[in-house]
Amino acid sequence: MAFHHQQDRKDLHRFPTELPRHINHHPAIKNRRHFPFWRKLLAGSSSVTAVTLFLLSLPYQTHGRQTLTHSSLSEPPRLTFSARGFTNTFQLSIFEDLHFGENAWEKWGPLQDASSIRVMDSVLDAEPSTNLVVLNGDLISGENTFKENSTTYIDQIVEPMVRRGLTWASTYGNHDSDFNLSREALFEEEKKWLSSRTRRMVTKEEAGVTNYYLPVYPARCENPKVQQRARRQPWYDRWALNLVNIDLYPNQNQQTARGGGDCETPALLLWFFDSRGGNRYQQRHSATGRLVSEPNWVHQSVVDWFKSTSASIAAKAGGGGGADGKGRTIPSIGFVHIPINASLALQLQGGVDAYRQPGINDDRPVSQQGQGWCANNEGSGEGCDYGEQDVPFMEAIASIPGMMALFSGHDHGNTWCYKWDGKVPGVQQKAVAGEDEGEGEGNGHGHGRGIDLCFGQHTGYGGYGSWIRGSRQIVVDQEDLKDFAIRTHIRLENGEAVGAVTLNATYGQDRYPATPNDKTHLLDPALQALQ
Repeated sequence: MAFHHQQDRKDLHRFPTELPRHINHHPAIKNRRHFPFWRKLLAGSSSVTAVTLFLLSLPYQTHGRQTLTHSSLSEPPRLTFSARGFTNTFQLSIFEDLHFGENAWEKWGPLQDASSIRVMDSVLDAEPSTNLVVLNGDLISGENTFKENSTTYIDQIVEPMVRRGLTWASTYGNHDSDFNLSREALFEEEKKWLSSRTRRMVTKEEAGVTNYYLPVYPARCENPKVQQRARRQPWYDRWALNLVNIDLYPNQNQQTARGGGDCETPALLLWFFDSRGGNRYQQRHSATGRLVSEPNWVHQSVVDWFKSTSASIAAKAGGGGGADGKGRTIPSIGFVHIPINASLALQLQGGVDAYRQPGINDDRPVSQQGQGWCANNEGSGEGCDYGEQDVPFMEAIASIPGMMALFSGHDHGNTWCYKWDGKVPGVQQKAVAGEDEGEGEGNGHGHGRGIDLCFGQHTGYGGYGSWIRGSRQIVVDQEDLKDFAIRTHIRLENGEAVGAVTLNATYGQDRYPATPNDKTHLLDPALQALQ
């Protein structure tokens, strides 16, 4: 399903949970004008209860999602933790390696994309508390697309989120750049959707596109525009909603965050990095006619931006918790499509234990950043295995205080998490930031936590492999961030949850159930018949 006009996108992207501006026009209650609300209110407690239940039955279920139309805002509202019972949580659903657009000229190509949509629908239906969707690279198989319509697959990819009123954030992978597909055009297509949170904060051409961060604020720190819109709702609507949104934390109002902070300081930072790769758009070598390869690692300019920006955020937050004692340590999570060399080192030298690092481990060895490139950055295919180009990025990830985990895709047959101490055996430089801190194991926040390097689950029916499709889920409890702990599991396309672990200081020592190595499930019936 493709949409070719901006107005189409706006119409479809209107959040389905919004109450009409004039409640008497709602089809469910348009005939209620002959039964004034005040009469029922004064009729007794039973009537009040009935009215309350009626108001709550209106389509206002948000599952932690903001109930807004995009016509009311120029950008999505700020991300915040959601109050759920006695906890404040923030949940991310990661879709990776979707590989839309393969062989669109054959019957199985579009059917394959339809199966990928079925996976996304199945996951989001099973995870109604999702606050943000992350598209972690290889959205499209660029080598199979035509120049004229290569980016329109975005319209199909985002449809499951649009339908549910969810926002998303993307990183681009090596298959998102090819002769007929450019990252820049992909980004421009995403920007047409007002619920896309994908940004470009490093403008240097060779840096790629999807390098940015998103702050997540404490619960009850909604966007002021959201609060203003809420105040314009009818009083009886606000009254009914307040009955089910009881403030369980009376000391946490909309001006004060957990721990005595304020709503201007993020409780969590989400970092997105472009590992590039693939081929350059509409470029060939003049002598050979071969496609021009794009380097497949995070560029140095992005590393410099990451260091300076994280230091600036910590200094602004205050509290003396930063690496230099001048800022506050804010828990952080990173996303990049191609895994770093440390993941390969841990897999081959440490070994993946099925009970301490549960997950599928079929892609051995890991295909890491810098694979196939020489140390002098000569192009791919020159006979070099690895030139250590991602060492500066690894050093930065290891040295930034508060970095808890880095999530990658790319290797469809790997779904495990492994704790990394910030060191990579076998490279000339080593990411040793934190050794001089006296405590901690690599990221210097003083909790001895290390950094967890995680793979997700192959989501799309495009790309190689027949492993069962699914999505890695990340659940962050605001209270658990004091110990820099997060929970994660895999939600499979058949509705089952596997590989549930807690990424904390003892991860890697704790034992968990092994993850089954199942094969695919939700094939489109027509596609299944073709196969």
